[in-house]
Amino acid sequence: MHRLTLLFVCLLPWLCGCGLFDPEGVTRVGVAELKPGIIVPQLRPGVKVLVSVSASGQPVFEQQEKEVSVEGDVLLPYVDRVQCGGMTIEAFRKLLVERYMEFYVDPQVSVDYVPMTQGGSSPYGTVLVTGCVGKPGPVNIPPTRDLTVMQALSDAGGVGQWANKGDVSLTRELADGTKQRVIIDLDEIGSAGATELNVILMPGDVLNVPESNW
Repeated sequence: MHRLTLLFVCLLPWLCGCGLFDPEGVTRVGVAELKPGIIVPQLRPGVKVLVSVSASGQPVFEQQEKEVSVEGDVLLPYVDRVQCGGMTIEAFRKLLVERYMEFYVDPQVSVDYVPMTQGGSSPYGTVLVTGCVGKPGPVNIPPTRDLTVMQALSDAGGVGQWANKGDVSLTRELADGTKQRVIIDLDEIGSAGATELNVILMPGDVLNVPESNW
């Protein structure tokens, strides 16, 4: 009896690692079963845009850099605060045309994202990288929308010396509120050429690199 109890205690961490004790709402799946997310560029707090308006061939105001506030709006000349959180940039541009039509005939509105290379945040969202990496935190999804597991880890400063590279977890929340989790062996990507494990990441994904227990 004591041997059975000891065996269970020894196997408990292994069982947990196999997903039998994953939190409610999180389902362990293989890479082939991982459902894709949807990337729609949206204006969200922290995203910066470049806005200019002209009418009758004359500038109403020259190009200005604006950052979406925590309330999801931007402050612009003459129209005050304009709510834009959750909009695409084209929807926001059309809204500004409507707002400036109250003051000008046929206003011409230009709106564009501030490039990430110039301090802008990604309208395509971010991936959160946690655990044993050089710089834990959010990683921007680039305009090409091809951020992979390996690229995200590289952008986060690389995996640490004591990382358990065989047990990296990718957790993704689906549209219905449920979550899927995939376990990725980084060594398999590198040494075995298992490129299918180098998953393209989606907004809101959480990539965790645990520390090795030995």
